[in-house]
Formats: sequence, C-alpha cells, structure tokens
Amino acid sequence: MTQLTLDVPQALVDLPKLEQELLVRGGLREAASARIRQLRLEIEQAASEISILEERYGVDIAGFETQILPKLATPEVHEDYNDWFYWTSVITEKQRLLVEIERISGL
Repeated sequence: MTQLTLDVPQALVDLPKLEQELLVRGGLREAASARIRQLRLEIEQAASEISILEERYGVDIAGFETQILPKLATPEVHEDYNDWFYWTSVITEKQRLLVEIERISGL
C-alpha cells in the first residue's frame, strides 16, 4: 500500500494507531460517498443539458456534427456545438472519476 502524508490535528496523532486508522478510513469512506453523490448529480446535470440539445436538433452529437453543423453555420449553432461538446466531455470525465472512486470506496 502506498503511504500518503497528511497534516492532522495532534489529537489524532495522540490516539492509538488502530483508532487513527479506523478514523482515517472511515473519513475517507464518508468523503468518497459524498463525492460519488456529487459526481452523480454533475453527470445528471450534464445529461440534462445534452438532452435539451438533442431535443432541439433531433439528433445526437454525432448527427449534429455531420448533419446540422455543416449546413447551419450560424453563431448560435456553433455556440450550441461548443456547449454540447463541453457537456459531453463533462460526462466522460465525471463518469471516469465515478468509476475510480467507486472502485476504491470500499477501502
């Protein structure tokens, strides 16, 4: 196992090693659970934003790139594409983080 150095209150350092480990592991589990909830909310928000764009144009992002973008080169369409690309990248990154944090959340 890899070691990580943390600055902690002296009161934690004064506890027996077993208590230190239980508190730190418990704290990490709680933090991981909170982060998992937050990531799921962020994914849900991004999916909602993408759904709005899919409904507006009647296609997914791949269809938008091949069917809509070449034909409607307006500033609004390009702004929607930028938003769509952003929200797609948000989902990809948040899902990657979610998988990693869920993997380690059992600590």
